[in-house]
Amino acid sequence: MVILVARDFADPLMAIPALRKQFLEISPDLISQAFSQAQLQHRLEARWGISAEDLLLTDDGISQATRPEVAKFRAEFIAQKFGANAHVLDLTCGLGFDSREFARYGLRVTSVEIDSETAEYASHNLSQFDIRVHCADAAGFVISNDVDVVFVDPARRDPNAAKDSLGNTKRIFNPSQWSPSWEPINEIANTHPVIAKVAPGIDKADLVDWDARWISSDGDLVECFLSSSGTGIRAAVLLDSKNDLQFEVLGDVQTTTAPLGDFLVIPDPALIRASALDAIAKLCNGGLVNEHIAWLTSDDADAVSKLSNQVPSLASVLRIESHFKFSEKLLVANLKDIELSGVTVMTRGMQLDVEAIRKLAVKASSSGNQELVIAIYRDDAGPQALLCRR
Repeated sequence: MVILVARDFADPLMAIPALRKQFLEISPDLISQAFSQAQLQHRLEARWGISAEDLLLTDDGISQATRPEVAKFRAEFIAQKFGANAHVLDLTCGLGFDSREFARYGLRVTSVEIDSETAEYASHNLSQFDIRVHCADAAGFVISNDVDVVFVDPARRDPNAAKDSLGNTKRIFNPSQWSPSWEPINEIANTHPVIAKVAPGIDKADLVDWDARWISSDGDLVECFLSSSGTGIRAAVLLDSKNDLQFEVLGDVQTTTAPLGDFLVIPDPALIRASALDAIAKLCNGGLVNEHIAWLTSDDADAVSKLSNQVPSLASVLRIESHFKFSEKLLVANLKDIELSGVTVMTRGMQLDVEAIRKLAVKASSSGNQELVIAIYRDDAGPQALLCRR
């Protein structure tokens, strides 16, 4: 009740005194906690566009939680592969977002969380689904024989590291340092089917025969979705939350190069990670700008127009206005008569000071009403620069 009332306040200087006056029987400490929960609920609602007034939340839990459209995709996948009434063991449930989505699809769910406070929050968040939350270490949890599939989302941030300006701690890229680490996850996969959510930058050498799908939601690469006992499938899954659409493209395919044309095609990052660019090349009637660079080019205006209007979006398309070998001197010379309202600098295969290049471009050009995109990539003939418009 206190949290619901606290949701009407934005300023803590006004909220705390007003809440204390209205709820005299409740301690000041609990009043402050209630206001904090109300603010976390507003934050989650603004981020996801869903109601969160029945949830107990934490800063870290919100930062690490799965997007609703991705959780929905995962629940659908499990229901289709293991049956609509399958028993899912969520070994790393956190605040329970994935477990909630599993239950909404009619799946039977058992949840595990190592942190005692988070486990209490998860129990509250999952109470309407009658899901039991065990407070235990995933690595040592005894898996019952009636479990059909194990879901695991290992912690990939250092809990002891200092937080950045956004409140996030340092990412852990080594799978053997995740919690649980990659080794026990593979051991579980020897006895039970496992579905895992891992970082999209995972080394493909660690995947072996796991099926891997890199998931992009509204153009943002959010995770690599793994399924054990697979055949080594590599694919990209593109989700469009606005239109409730999804599109899967098989990857691990070599794509040919093409001469630089009138258009530069920037694929969705999931397609890049999955090496699924051949489908884009066919759709735009083009090829890679370089065999080692994940950008494509085309001369077919009709094909790139259809590609740019596809839903979910597979790529963004830029019209190339000029092309030259990159150097700061040549960049300034080529921008002399260019008008622009803003500059976006993109690089591929090179480490450059993007902000310095952007400032140089703004200084060298004149004011206009259209954005300019500067695309710079590594090439055998030396770094290449493309001046483009969207």
